[in-house]
Amino acid sequence: MLPQTPLQIGCIDVRGESVPAKEVGGDFYNYFRTSSGQIAVLVGDVSGKGVGAALLMANLQASLRTRLTLDQDLVSLARQLDTDVGASTPGAMYSTLFVGLFDPETRTLGYVNAGHNPQLVVRRAGALEHMSSTGMPIGLLAGHGYADRRVRLEAGDVLFFYTDGCVEAENPAGDLFGLERLEAFLTGLQAGSGNDILTGVGQALTEFRAGREPLDDATMMVVSVA
Repeated sequence: MLPQTPLQIGCIDVRGESVPAKEVGGDFYNYFRTSSGQIAVLVGDVSGKGVGAALLMANLQASLRTRLTLDQDLVSLARQLDTDVGASTPGAMYSTLFVGLFDPETRTLGYVNAGHNPQLVVRRAGALEHMSSTGMPIGLLAGHGYADRRVRLEAGDVLFFYTDGCVEAENPAGDLFGLERLEAFLTGLQAGSGNDILTGVGQALTEFRAGREPLDDATMMVVSVA
Protein backbone atom coordinates (compact mmCIF):
# COMPACT_ATOMS: atom_id res chain seq x y z
CA MET A 1 0.00 0.00 0.00
CA LEU A 2 3.08 2.26 -0.08
CA PRO A 3 4.84 3.66 -3.18
CA GLN A 4 7.44 1.29 -4.61
CA THR A 5 9.35 3.74 -6.83
CA PRO A 6 10.40 7.41 -6.56
CA LEU A 7 8.43 10.13 -8.32
CA GLN A 8 10.49 12.48 -10.50
CA ILE A 9 8.58 15.24 -12.25
CA GLY A 10 10.03 18.54 -13.38
CA CYS A 11 11.91 20.21 -10.54
CA ILE A 12 11.13 17.68 -7.81
CA ASP A 13 12.16 14.22 -6.69
CA VAL A 14 9.94 12.46 -4.12
CA ARG A 15 10.80 9.19 -2.35
CA GLY A 16 10.15 7.55 0.96
CA GLU A 17 10.48 4.43 3.06
CA SER A 18 8.92 2.85 6.13
CA VAL A 19 10.96 0.71 8.52
CA PRO A 20 8.40 -1.48 10.29
CA ALA A 21 8.43 -2.54 13.92
CA LYS A 22 7.47 -6.15 14.68
CA GLU A 23 3.72 -5.48 14.85
CA VAL A 24 1.45 -4.41 12.00
CA GLY A 25 1.17 -0.66 12.37
CA GLY A 26 -0.69 2.27 10.89
CA ASP A 27 2.07 4.44 9.41
CA PHE A 28 1.60 5.48 5.80
CA TYR A 29 2.97 7.82 3.18
CA ASN A 30 2.15 8.43 -0.46
CA TYR A 31 2.79 10.74 -3.37
CA PHE A 32 1.24 11.07 -6.82
CA ARG A 33 0.37 13.60 -9.51
CA THR A 34 -3.18 14.98 -9.56
CA SER A 35 -5.25 15.78 -12.65
CA SER A 36 -4.36 19.48 -12.30
CA GLY A 37 -0.62 18.74 -12.42
CA GLN A 38 0.04 19.28 -8.73
CA ILE A 39 1.97 16.72 -6.68
CA ALA A 40 0.11 15.31 -3.68
CA VAL A 41 2.28 14.36 -0.70
CA LEU A 42 0.95 12.81 2.48
CA VAL A 43 2.16 11.08 5.60
CA GLY A 44 0.17 9.86 8.58
CA ASP A 45 0.06 7.64 11.62
CA VAL A 46 -3.04 5.81 12.79
CA SER A 47 -3.34 5.29 16.55
CA GLY A 48 -2.74 1.80 17.88
CA LYS A 49 -1.35 -1.33 16.29
CA GLY A 50 -2.62 -4.45 14.60
CA VAL A 51 -5.26 -5.11 11.99
CA GLY A 52 -7.59 -2.31 13.10
CA ALA A 53 -4.92 0.35 12.58
CA ALA A 54 -3.92 -1.15 9.23
CA LEU A 55 -7.53 -1.16 8.00
CA LEU A 56 -8.10 2.46 8.96
CA MET A 57 -4.81 3.35 7.28
CA ALA A 58 -5.92 1.64 4.07
CA ASN A 59 -9.31 3.39 4.13
CA LEU A 60 -7.69 6.79 4.70
CA GLN A 61 -5.26 6.23 1.84
CA ALA A 62 -8.07 5.32 -0.54
CA SER A 63 -10.20 8.28 0.51
CA LEU A 64 -7.29 10.71 0.25
CA ARG A 65 -6.35 9.56 -3.23
CA THR A 66 -9.95 9.87 -4.44
CA ARG A 67 -10.48 13.32 -2.95
CA LEU A 68 -7.09 14.68 -4.06
CA THR A 69 -7.60 13.35 -7.59
CA LEU A 70 -10.81 15.41 -7.68
CA ASP A 71 -8.77 18.49 -6.64
CA GLN A 72 -10.77 19.07 -3.47
CA ASP A 73 -9.27 21.88 -1.38
CA LEU A 74 -7.26 20.70 1.60
CA VAL A 75 -9.30 22.33 4.36
CA SER A 76 -12.55 20.77 3.09
CA LEU A 77 -10.80 17.45 2.58
CA ALA A 78 -9.50 17.35 6.16
CA ARG A 79 -12.83 18.47 7.59
CA GLN A 80 -14.76 15.75 5.77
CA LEU A 81 -12.24 13.05 6.67
CA ASP A 82 -12.43 14.16 10.30
CA THR A 83 -16.23 13.90 10.30
CA ASP A 84 -16.25 10.52 8.53
CA VAL A 85 -13.62 8.91 10.77
CA GLY A 86 -15.16 10.37 13.92
CA ALA A 87 -18.57 8.94 13.04
CA SER A 88 -17.45 5.49 11.86
CA THR A 89 -14.63 4.38 14.18
CA PRO A 90 -14.31 3.74 17.93
CA GLY A 91 -13.27 6.73 20.03
CA ALA A 92 -9.77 5.37 20.54
CA MET A 93 -9.07 5.28 16.79
CA TYR A 94 -7.80 8.38 15.07
CA SER A 95 -4.98 9.45 12.76
CA THR A 96 -2.48 12.23 12.62
CA LEU A 97 -2.06 13.40 9.04
CA PHE A 98 0.02 15.80 6.97
CA VAL A 99 -1.36 16.36 3.48
CA GLY A 100 0.06 18.79 0.96
CA LEU A 101 -0.17 19.83 -2.68
CA PHE A 102 2.99 21.04 -4.41
CA ASP A 103 2.62 23.27 -7.48
CA PRO A 104 5.68 22.78 -9.74
CA GLU A 105 4.96 26.03 -11.60
CA THR A 106 5.08 28.29 -8.53
CA ARG A 107 7.18 25.93 -6.37
CA THR A 108 4.64 26.43 -3.60
CA LEU A 109 3.42 23.80 -1.16
CA GLY A 110 -0.03 24.23 0.37
CA TYR A 111 -0.68 21.95 3.33
CA VAL A 112 -2.84 20.98 6.29
CA ASN A 113 -1.18 19.36 9.31
CA ALA A 114 -3.84 17.47 11.29
CA GLY A 115 -2.11 16.92 14.61
CA HIS A 116 1.01 15.39 13.07
CA ASN A 117 4.59 16.05 14.17
CA PRO A 118 6.07 19.31 12.85
CA GLN A 119 7.36 18.40 9.41
CA LEU A 120 10.54 20.07 8.22
CA VAL A 121 11.74 22.45 5.51
CA VAL A 122 15.53 22.38 5.20
CA ARG A 123 16.66 25.39 3.22
CA ARG A 124 19.62 25.23 0.83
CA ALA A 125 21.63 27.56 3.08
CA GLY A 126 21.00 25.30 6.10
CA ALA A 127 18.15 27.13 7.84
CA LEU A 128 15.35 24.92 9.09
CA GLU A 129 11.62 25.68 9.32
CA HIS A 130 8.72 23.78 10.93
CA MET A 131 5.42 22.99 9.25
CA SER A 132 3.49 22.72 12.51
CA SER A 133 0.02 21.43 13.32
CA THR A 134 -2.95 23.39 11.92
CA GLY A 135 -5.71 21.29 13.53
CA MET A 136 -6.60 18.23 15.58
CA PRO A 137 -5.85 14.63 14.52
CA ILE A 138 -8.39 13.15 12.10
CA GLY A 139 -11.28 11.59 14.02
CA LEU A 140 -10.16 12.78 17.48
CA LEU A 141 -12.78 15.17 18.91
CA ALA A 142 -14.14 15.68 15.39
CA GLY A 143 -15.50 19.04 14.33
CA HIS A 144 -12.82 21.51 15.45
CA GLY A 145 -11.85 22.48 11.90
CA TYR A 146 -8.56 23.04 10.08
CA ALA A 147 -6.43 25.81 8.61
CA ASP A 148 -4.12 25.59 5.64
CA ARG A 149 -0.66 27.07 5.25
CA ARG A 150 1.67 27.72 2.32
CA VAL A 151 5.42 27.63 1.94
CA ARG A 152 7.44 28.63 -1.12
CA LEU A 153 10.45 26.54 -2.04
CA GLU A 154 13.64 27.36 -3.91
CA ALA A 155 16.13 25.23 -5.80
CA GLY A 156 18.16 23.19 -3.34
CA ASP A 157 15.49 23.15 -0.62
CA VAL A 158 14.42 19.83 0.90
CA LEU A 159 11.18 18.78 2.60
CA PHE A 160 11.54 16.02 5.20
CA PHE A 161 8.43 14.19 6.37
CA TYR A 162 8.42 11.65 9.19
CA THR A 163 6.32 9.86 11.79
CA ASP A 164 6.92 9.71 15.52
CA GLY A 165 8.71 6.38 15.24
CA CYS A 166 11.75 8.36 14.06
CA VAL A 167 12.01 10.82 16.93
CA GLU A 168 10.81 8.36 19.58
CA ALA A 169 13.34 5.64 18.75
CA GLU A 170 15.02 4.52 21.99
CA ASN A 171 18.54 3.35 22.77
CA PRO A 172 19.31 0.69 25.41
CA ALA A 173 19.42 3.37 28.12
CA GLY A 174 15.87 4.49 27.28
CA ASP A 175 16.93 7.82 25.73
CA LEU A 176 14.91 9.12 22.75
CA PHE A 177 16.48 10.00 19.41
CA GLY A 178 14.47 13.22 19.56
CA LEU A 179 13.60 16.04 17.18
CA GLU A 180 16.68 18.08 18.04
CA ARG A 181 19.01 15.26 17.01
CA LEU A 182 17.01 14.70 13.80
CA GLU A 183 17.17 18.38 12.89
CA ALA A 184 20.91 18.57 13.51
CA PHE A 185 21.44 15.51 11.34
CA LEU A 186 19.33 16.90 8.49
CA THR A 187 21.08 20.25 8.34
CA GLY A 188 24.33 18.35 7.82
CA LEU A 189 22.86 16.03 5.16
CA GLN A 190 20.65 18.32 3.12
CA ALA A 191 23.20 18.79 0.33
CA GLY A 192 22.82 15.10 -0.56
CA SER A 193 20.20 13.42 -2.73
CA GLY A 194 16.86 12.26 -1.40
CA ASN A 195 18.17 8.72 -1.31
CA ASP A 196 21.26 9.85 0.62
CA ILE A 197 19.04 11.54 3.19
CA LEU A 198 16.77 8.52 3.68
CA THR A 199 19.76 6.20 3.96
CA GLY A 200 21.62 8.53 6.31
CA VAL A 201 18.71 9.03 8.71
CA GLY A 202 17.94 5.31 8.66
CA GLN A 203 21.53 4.48 9.55
CA ALA A 204 21.56 7.11 12.29
CA LEU A 205 18.45 5.58 13.85
CA THR A 206 19.91 2.08 13.68
CA GLU A 207 23.17 3.19 15.29
CA PHE A 208 21.31 5.11 17.99
CA ARG A 209 19.15 2.11 18.91
CA ALA A 210 22.35 0.05 19.27
CA GLY A 211 20.53 -3.25 18.93
CA ARG A 212 17.33 -2.29 20.73
CA GLU A 213 14.24 -3.43 18.81
CA PRO A 214 12.10 -0.58 17.42
CA LEU A 215 8.87 0.03 19.33
CA ASP A 216 7.12 1.75 16.43
CA ASP A 217 7.30 2.04 12.66
CA ALA A 218 9.72 4.73 11.43
CA THR A 219 8.40 6.32 8.24
CA MET A 220 10.21 8.98 6.21
CA MET A 221 9.63 10.83 2.95
CA VAL A 222 11.88 13.35 1.20
CA VAL A 223 11.00 15.94 -1.43
CA SER A 224 14.07 17.44 -3.14
CA VAL A 225 13.61 20.62 -5.20
CA ALA A 226 15.99 21.25 -8.11
